[in-house]
Amino acid sequence: MPRISRHRFKGIAAALGVVVGVSAMLGAQDAKIDPSQADRITARIVAELIERAHLSKPEIDDEVSAKWHEKFIESLDRGKLFFTKDDLAEFEPFKDELDDQIRRGDLSFAQMVFERFRTRLDERFEAINAMLDEGFDFEVEETYIDDPELLDYPADAEEANERWRKELKYQLLVQMLNDTEYDEAVKRLKIRYKDNLYRYFRQFEMLELMEFYLSALSQSIDPHSEYMGWKNLEDMMNQQLQLSLEGIGASLTMEDGLPVIKEIIPGGAAAKDGRLKAEDKILAVEKEDGEIEDFYEKKISDVVRVIRGKRGTTVKLIVQPAGTKERKTYDIVREKIELADQHAKGEVIETTAPDGTPLKIGVINLPSFYGDTAAVRRGDANAVSATGDCKKLLAEFEEQGVDCVMIDLRGNGGGLLLEAISLSGLFIDTGPVVRVRDADGILPYNDEDAGTAYDGPLAVLISHTSASASEIFAGVIKDYGRGLVIGDSSTFGKGTVQSIIDLNNWLRNPEGFPNLGALRLTIQQFYRANGMSTQVRGVTPDIHIPSVADHIEKLGEGEMDNALAFDEIDPLPHEHWGRVSPELISQLIDRSSKRREEDEKFQKQAEAIQKFIDRQTRKDLPLKKDLFIAEFKSDEDDEVEDLIDQPESMARPAADDKKVWNRESFYNQEVEKIVGDYVTIGAEVVASAPVPAGVRDGDRN
Repeated sequence: MPRISRHRFKGIAAALGVVVGVSAMLGAQDAKIDPSQADRITARIVAELIERAHLSKPEIDDEVSAKWHEKFIESLDRGKLFFTKDDLAEFEPFKDELDDQIRRGDLSFAQMVFERFRTRLDERFEAINAMLDEGFDFEVEETYIDDPELLDYPADAEEANERWRKELKYQLLVQMLNDTEYDEAVKRLKIRYKDNLYRYFRQFEMLELMEFYLSALSQSIDPHSEYMGWKNLEDMMNQQLQLSLEGIGASLTMEDGLPVIKEIIPGGAAAKDGRLKAEDKILAVEKEDGEIEDFYEKKISDVVRVIRGKRGTTVKLIVQPAGTKERKTYDIVREKIELADQHAKGEVIETTAPDGTPLKIGVINLPSFYGDTAAVRRGDANAVSATGDCKKLLAEFEEQGVDCVMIDLRGNGGGLLLEAISLSGLFIDTGPVVRVRDADGILPYNDEDAGTAYDGPLAVLISHTSASASEIFAGVIKDYGRGLVIGDSSTFGKGTVQSIIDLNNWLRNPEGFPNLGALRLTIQQFYRANGMSTQVRGVTPDIHIPSVADHIEKLGEGEMDNALAFDEIDPLPHEHWGRVSPELISQLIDRSSKRREEDEKFQKQAEAIQKFIDRQTRKDLPLKKDLFIAEFKSDEDDEVEDLIDQPESMARPAADDKKVWNRESFYNQEVEKIVGDYVTIGAEVVASAPVPAGVRDGDRN
């Protein structure tokens, strides 16, 4: 397990200590702060923190200003469907002034651009509805460009509307391709654009505009830094990291201006009550004083906050059950909701190795490196922790006599650094797990708890969307020769650490201030025990199984704007378990390749991947219905098509699906065979191989 020392966070503290000058610079504040003044102060603190605490110590100058200018406009109109060339010409003079404005807390550029965007939104929304009412000719041979980077902004409203006409036609064809009737597809698009586009931006508050604008600044430095208003900060801390919240246990969506139940979370208050169902509309809540708070055309985030509340309290929901015109009142007592579908899950599968040997494989599906850090540190036995959950599963696997453990990290985007370190400690004895470089230098994070929770054969399954903490863990397993890494050609390549900085902590006199939110700032970079950063390059597998994800454009850290560069430092000495030798890997690759060459589904997958590659090289898609269907509709096996459309889908079970591992997937079946070979021939190959430096006598079996 990792050592928690008083020096652990000294780099962060040192980096942030200089920011105290921000609050001194702001001077004493009035007891009551008006919102516009708070916004100006927030902007100034964010700028100072970026310059003084970011890992790269950037200067917000004219060059950054130009990037920021472009990124903010893009954040509002990524598809180049709203602004015109005249709008861009009007914004152009501010290109090198944003750096000067931010030092004054001047947010006028953001407000000007957003007001123009809303004007264009009104115009385009009217045109969208008119076109959807009028209908489309799907027999005309014309094309749609699906990459906005290849387009300039439209010259005028007429060109913008023409671009929207093709966009709508494309969206309708996509829905009809999935067997949706035309009239239903039109209805869905109308709801989508009204609720998720028009109403969303029409209900925008200054807090949300600040998030767009200040995040555009921070992401002009690196792609993972961002400003979060207090609402998003609260959601991120509770839901994403601690995997819990307090409320009724239901997820909502907006349809025609009203919140609609999308899903009832198993085990939550609503599920136990039993009356609330998917597709029910939530019309309002009745408050304690009897006042009715209507939800029509309310922002979904505000609706959620009204319905949520402390456990043990009651919320009175006024509901229109699906398919009726009735109004019913449901009193539901709020509870703490554990997001169980996002916790680690385990399953023992019984399979047969290619040589006929029966095997038991313990599979752990880990969606993220979650945890309640404060509870873990104070020794709370019930603390939410990815490491704690995995440790319990490993104990269960041992009792069932598994021959190998497999950790499935496909689609795992990371999470808490400390969880990655402690989880690694379950599989290695002691030694370096990761090093981080910050403003103070390079700091090692070691596993210093002798012993392991599991020391048998181990496999780790990765994908291109395995990122950050996933890459630390996979890197440890590979560097130590502890187990076999299988999957896509590399992980995502996110090798940086972000810290959440509460902006109110940097005020000299915080009394009277509202919650200013937080800055999620890149302050450190990861390095593996072998000295290589995981940044951009990620972690490569021992055994590569081809996937469409290997060929998706703009997938991976290296494809992101302003990503920090890869580098490396000197390696650290560490034990090598000798469980994965070059000779063994060579044999496993050869056996897997031969099986895939002879497997009809992998042959079809190879053809489908090539078709996908060819399709990506063409940026214009046909909008004539029969040509569009021929382009995208395939006679291939449905399962192969699923892997092309959603290459990670087989790794993430649905919330109500108790299966951890999809044994019907031909991809997963090949993984089982690889693991079977690894377990059955591995001991013999490793035993005959030269002893690697640092291998202990007891580790050759």
